[in-house]
Amino acid sequence: MSDPVTRERLVELLAGHGVLETARRAGVRPPQEVTYARGTAPERWLVDGDEELPIERHRQAHRDGTPSEAALAYGAGTDPELAADRLLALAALARETGLLRAVCPVPGEGTGQRPGSWGVEDLGAIVAARAALPDDVRVRPHWVRLGAGACQVAVAFGADDWRLPPESGDDPEHLAAAVGARAVAR
Repeated sequence: MSDPVTRERLVELLAGHGVLETARRAGVRPPQEVTYARGTAPERWLVDGDEELPIERHRQAHRDGTPSEAALAYGAGTDPELAADRLLALAALARETGLLRAVCPVPGEGTGQRPGSWGVEDLGAIVAARAALPDDVRVRPHWVRLGAGACQVAVAFGADDWRLPPESGDDPEHLAAAVGARAVAR
């Protein structure tokens, strides 16, 4: 049996201390502002959606003056090394062109033996994206696959943008305020 936990440690855990340690070591801080929109990106933008398009497609769109939003696959069926390589390539592209607007980590579909992702993995993908990307590139958790609660928590790990489905009844101002941020419609 392990030693009993101290009251002080329980207070720290209940206050959330230590939970965000990995994010903080990576230099990730919660944003003061979360931008949000309902519906889809502007029609003329190149948007990956749930599937990663090749980096070269984004590069070509940027050469043509078209902004883009990229997906980052992670979780079940995804090699973390390939995900890291893609994230570094997206960060380099963003610094090169200034036209990458957002990166949306997308959890794998999963199987009966393994879910597409689990909470810690979801938050790790958010931290990785925020740590790698320039500040002007939004990090957007996948609202449909993760749900409002996980997207709200993701703000504490560096997410700074939400795209809500048009039919969502969620109140972004309320969700953001609950985690110490201000929601700003874009």
